[in-house]
Amino acid sequence: MITRKNLLIIAICTVFCGNLLAQTPPPMPERLIPQKNVVYDFSFAELALEYFETNDPAYLQKIAELKATEHLFNHSKCFGYDVPNDSKIELVTYLLSSMDSQEKLERFKRNLDFAKKNIAETGITQQIVSQFLPEDFEFSSSLFFTYGYDLGVAYGKNASLNLAHPYFLENMNELKYYAIHELHHAGFLTLKNNTMPSLDITNYGEMAQLIEYLTHLEGMATYAPLEIRKHENAINVDDDYVALQDSVRMKEHEKEFFDIYFHFKNNPDSILTEEDWYKIYTLSDGKRLWYIVGANIAQTIDQKLGREKLTGLIPESSENFITTYLKIYK
Repeated sequence: MITRKNLLIIAICTVFCGNLLAQTPPPMPERLIPQKNVVYDFSFAELALEYFETNDPAYLQKIAELKATEHLFNHSKCFGYDVPNDSKIELVTYLLSSMDSQEKLERFKRNLDFAKKNIAETGITQQIVSQFLPEDFEFSSSLFFTYGYDLGVAYGKNASLNLAHPYFLENMNELKYYAIHELHHAGFLTLKNNTMPSLDITNYGEMAQLIEYLTHLEGMATYAPLEIRKHENAINVDDDYVALQDSVRMKEHEKEFFDIYFHFKNNPDSILTEEDWYKIYTLSDGKRLWYIVGANIAQTIDQKLGREKLTGLIPESSENFITTYLKIYK
């Protein structure tokens, strides 16, 4: 059964839960690659590799002390992930226990090398993401490259990518596009002052606000890498982008999205039932409607009203993201 706890884990796994302290770089400068105001931090991944190659448990403690681990630990406690979260060393030990084959190790090493050369050193990630944030926005974020935790998550002003996620082990180039996705989350959350609608919700009005926020968050992050995917012939790898190119499918998705949205929006005082939580699953992992429809909303606003209007909506109420789109078709 989909419960409120399931929703937080399944549907909102990329969202923050509070402010993080300012970043203090660990004493391993060779593992950090700064690009303007973003730090690409490979400390976790590189120490994990050394642990796998030596089996020396001392590396587990070193990893436990990293800022990247603090990021994952706080995220797991916030959203109740099914991982050890009593201590950072327990979390790290658990995450690194999943290395089970030489082939996986080689692909992890390959992904680490790819991320350094094609994400951090080129600066392409921040260059693209900055085009989908207000012109005067400045990052003060880290993008951590990790092992074993989800696919990618954002928490506070920072984000991370799991270089060993099965999706990336099979599709190395997707790392670049999801780096754009997750780094945009970091910028978005910063512009929202690390605030979001309450997750402790009981009525339809509160649910509508949550849908607005997450459609805005995920839609913008899904839209940001669309053009580079087209340019690099990477549309057909990820089904979100296959859907965005299919007008018939998008009409069906949009109808279903707005049926669900207005079910809540038009009855703000109604009390949530278990059946209502299934509707949210449809928006998230079920059919990923707030990713796909959200990206279509972003693209439409961008094309009809301009990039400045699109990015200017980020600090505003996320309700404006949806109402702006609906006004285009009035």
